[in-house]
Amino acid sequence: MEKILAGIGQSDARYYSLAFNTGRWKDIQDRISGALGVSIKVVSEDGSINIPESNFSAVCSLLKTSEKAAAVCADFKVKNLNEETGTVKCDTCGFSHLCVSAEWFGKKMFIMVGLCADPSWGKTGLKKISRDYGIDYSMLKAAYEKSTFPAPDRIRELADLIAHLFKVTVELAIQKYVTEKVTREKEEELAKMTALMEISIVINSTRYLKQLLKIVMQSAERVMQAEASSVFLIDRQTDELYFEVATGPKEEEVKKIRLKKGEGIAGWVASTGLPLLVPDVTKDPRFARRVDAETHFITRSILCVPLKVRNQIIGVVQVVNRLGAASFSESETKFLEALASQAAIAIENTNLYEHLEERAEQLNKELKKVNVNLAIEKQRIESIVQSMEDAVIAVDRENRIVMANRLAEKVFSIRSEQVINKAIRESIAKSEVIDNFSKVSRSKSSLREEVVFKIGGKEHTFAAVFAPIIDELGETAGTVAVLRDITESKEIDRMKTDFLNMVSHELRTPLTPIQAYSELIMMRNLDAEKIKSYACIINKETLRLGALIGDLLDLSRIDAGKGLSISPEEVDFRELLDTVYNTFKSASAKHRISLTAPEKAEKITVDRNKIIQVMSNLLSNAVKYSPDGGDIHIAMEDRNNRIYISVSDKGLGMPADALPIIFEKFYRVDSPAVKKIGGTGIGLSIVKYIVELHDGGITVESEEGKGSKFTFFIPKAKTA
Repeated sequence: MEKILAGIGQSDARYYSLAFNTGRWKDIQDRISGALGVSIKVVSEDGSINIPESNFSAVCSLLKTSEKAAAVCADFKVKNLNEETGTVKCDTCGFSHLCVSAEWFGKKMFIMVGLCADPSWGKTGLKKISRDYGIDYSMLKAAYEKSTFPAPDRIRELADLIAHLFKVTVELAIQKYVTEKVTREKEEELAKMTALMEISIVINSTRYLKQLLKIVMQSAERVMQAEASSVFLIDRQTDELYFEVATGPKEEEVKKIRLKKGEGIAGWVASTGLPLLVPDVTKDPRFARRVDAETHFITRSILCVPLKVRNQIIGVVQVVNRLGAASFSESETKFLEALASQAAIAIENTNLYEHLEERAEQLNKELKKVNVNLAIEKQRIESIVQSMEDAVIAVDRENRIVMANRLAEKVFSIRSEQVINKAIRESIAKSEVIDNFSKVSRSKSSLREEVVFKIGGKEHTFAAVFAPIIDELGETAGTVAVLRDITESKEIDRMKTDFLNMVSHELRTPLTPIQAYSELIMMRNLDAEKIKSYACIINKETLRLGALIGDLLDLSRIDAGKGLSISPEEVDFRELLDTVYNTFKSASAKHRISLTAPEKAEKITVDRNKIIQVMSNLLSNAVKYSPDGGDIHIAMEDRNNRIYISVSDKGLGMPADALPIIFEKFYRVDSPAVKKIGGTGIGLSIVKYIVELHDGGITVESEEGKGSKFTFFIPKAKTA
């Protein structure tokens, strides 16, 4: 129980001890007292915890009919403890209780079991008690004669038994509390991952910036239980921060406020590019108090992170005042950073689409000029259009083609000189494109949609914008279409969706045994060995879940452009390999893991933990993708001023066409055998990234059905 108590904070222990005090133990205490005919009293050494006495003896029941006597009994203290006999004497009646001690949430508790009769009780003693507390003497005498008092040895046995039961009951209550706390924390982490997945899906379906950012911040409020949230962007002309989106009770008021760069928490984060968690703003001089003064809002705590697009700080994201808690946590800081990355993607995507619309609009204006002075402007417009990286095709008011750039020729499989002045319906086979030209011409409004073309035997998806050309009279003079190839971004979106589905499955896999074994521990009366076994399984699956979340956070930092930091130190590489080897050599009963390395190796400068992460990933893969067992060999070689380390196995292996792309994010070999094995496809990409951070490289040799060999090298440290 001491180990469990050590893991509970003071506030947790205080809260749970009160809940337990008024609940479970008092009921157990009453039942034991009634069944065994003994008195039971529990009180802490400092008197702060005082559980009412359970006593059903006739004489004590009669004494408690007197308010004065009942008050003295209720104030029963351990101050009367006789150290030699281990008994506590009652000031009211003179009865003694045998006193034993136990632990209660870190407090020393005294458990008193009685009653032991006082030899001084006689006619004189009874009359004194009758007189002192106004109780009828005859009734008092009859009750005393009716009461039975267990022998001292019997009370000693009962006292030890009740003390043991008290300890067991407290321990079970603590175990339940700790289990519920861990489960709640894991549910919160899963909620954060789910929110990130949902936001990623929304970003790919909505193109309106303020709507996107509002959805992102509302998700942050919901998951982090914040009172308000906001997104600041930097005005490049004034170098000030302004509220782009704000949520919460003072949404309209805060939108009017601007902060100088460096002013307040948000200004500090925008200047430094570092996240900042402030548990109490009253103790931080960086907090801009004028914001609360102008909005009449009370800020208690703030969590603020930078908003970056391609390593450039464009603003900050912040949440304010966690509901029902003193402050936000470091875990929530990482979540908000991931959320800020999603917000940055939303801003970049929106700017991309706005840029596409602006280009279409610009082209529309240029075509108007062509109608005014076609002879002068034609060559310049054609030059602009031909140099564009988008396909552009334009028709006049009769839907005859008047312009098609080189990319349009490729997309529509046409040649400009053959289709100019011909009806678009006769020149292009894509019916939906022809229909869109007609719709825009009739409605005089722009139209946006995605169109699929087959180019070079492969389908390509284009984001198409159809815009009307309006003349000076407000009539439709023609229509222009701008098509941008978004096949690659669509494929990335598909890969992300597949990845999210895979991650959802991988997250549920460890959660299932965690939940199952937690319920077994809570619901069944198990022996200590089984509890320890189940706890080991829960711990193993929790570490697996943590490793997956760690990989996801590493990948998120890399994708956001922040990268992984390294802490170089001089390392004995042979000793490092021994550490990894000793960790893995007994990891699987079906595998034989061996190590070949020089007895002594020159020290090199690396980040020890990152290199262990690389080795652990390669060895875990070797074990995982050798499902039938076999030999796994680690080899170290010192040559050409480099340290080479290889990990080889006799497992499933890979086809030749997979080797060039095996280190790409989310990629997994497409084979039935591999699909049976869980994985996310991000481990090797992180391995490659870490090795390259050390100015090294990594290669792979593999043959399907015969195994794989991964080899990476690290340059040796330069000697002084």
